[in-house]
Amino acid sequence: MKRLFIFVAIFTCCAPVSFAQQKTFERAIVKSITAITFPQNINRDPGGDEDGNTGFGAAGGMESKSTVYFKGGMIKTYNESDFGNTTVIVDKKNKKTTTLTEAMGRKTGFYSTEEDEAAIRRRMDSVRQARGQSVNNASNAITPEAEIVATDETKQIAGYKCKKAIIKTKSRQGETNETIVWYTPGFKMAQGYPAAGNTGGGFGRGMRGQRGGFGIAGLDKIEGFIMGYDVSRSNGFEMHMEVTKVELDPAIDDKIFEIPKGYDIKPLSEMQQQFRSTGRARESNN
Repeated sequence: MKRLFIFVAIFTCCAPVSFAQQKTFERAIVKSITAITFPQNINRDPGGDEDGNTGFGAAGGMESKSTVYFKGGMIKTYNESDFGNTTVIVDKKNKKTTTLTEAMGRKTGFYSTEEDEAAIRRRMDSVRQARGQSVNNASNAITPEAEIVATDETKQIAGYKCKKAIIKTKSRQGETNETIVWYTPGFKMAQGYPAAGNTGGGFGRGMRGQRGGFGIAGLDKIEGFIMGYDVSRSNGFEMHMEVTKVELDPAIDDKIFEIPKGYDIKPLSEMQQQFRSTGRARESNN
């Protein structure tokens, strides 16, 4: 009995060191910087590239600053760049995402529902099928299998000691892609926080961005909070994201998630119809 007591006492003392519990936070404010280099031959395939990314319309590069407000079922991402300012508000309770853009003196926006996103995925699948490409189920149609490779390398990011991991995925052409990820294992966010630390910076649709931002597979398998990542693809696409500040469990007023006034906001379907009409008009003029 005495030996058992000693064993339990030793195990209890050592357990916090060997099996430190990871904290989960329901609220956070996270600031980050993202630098993107677009390929010269940018992809305009509506089905997306091997990571499920769609074309952005122009080659070159950009840098943006993002602030994510996370409070349970509400997420707001505010993104600033030379192309303009974008706000994405995700309301999980009402299953609605509102994307607002302020650029060239105009304030426009659109909102989408889960049904809208499902329709978009079905249309993308239809395009793939028409081109003889394989289509998986809707939940992983653009998410390739990811292998997580742990390393011993560490570095400090925004005051946190971070570990390095490598995510390996294979493209549809069989090419192996690697994404370098820096994460802190000490804490993580509650379910619902976008794995990539943002909702696509306003370029991807809000709902889609929750799965990782720009289609980066495997981020949700990292055991900790993502503090940075480096993406590099053979077509010339590069992206570097790094967190600059983290506030854990802060007081966040519900007003933060209110839709601001002054924006011309339309349903996603109406926006898509407008884009299609503009595209047909350009084709007829050429």
